[in-house]
Amino acid sequence: MSTFRPRQMGIVHDVIEGQVLIIRSDSGAYYSMEGTGTVVWEGILRGESVDAITASAVQRYPDTPELAADIRYLFADLQREQLIEETTSASSPGTTTSTPWPDTWTAPALAIFNDMKDLLLFDPIHEVGPEGWPYASHE
Repeated sequence: MSTFRPRQMGIVHDVIEGQVLIIRSDSGAYYSMEGTGTVVWEGILRGESVDAITASAVQRYPDTPELAADIRYLFADLQREQLIEETTSASSPGTTTSTPWPDTWTAPALAIFNDMKDLLLFDPIHEVGPEGWPYASHE
């Protein structure tokens, strides 16, 4: 029963009007998810396991056999892009937001954008230490 959390360093994320926005400050890439992807992301933020998120989706969409694979693919994409990391710590809710599952199942998708890479990397926020702004990194 794998549990993940957003990567602790190098990303910022938020859910705005049902859309997940994630920025990797070390690469300049930014990401977006909507619909089922937002519900999965909020599950991650609440400390829910992959199995728990999948069980919730199966309960909502019982006649959709492909959804477990769709959710696994999303987790693989999030890991490949280094947006989440596996954790063994106990669940620690990071959000009280709970977007409802959409009416119909659509495979969650991670949209990846690099068009603002130069601008995002130019911002000195990516050069901060673990204490955050305005403390510079010692690397």
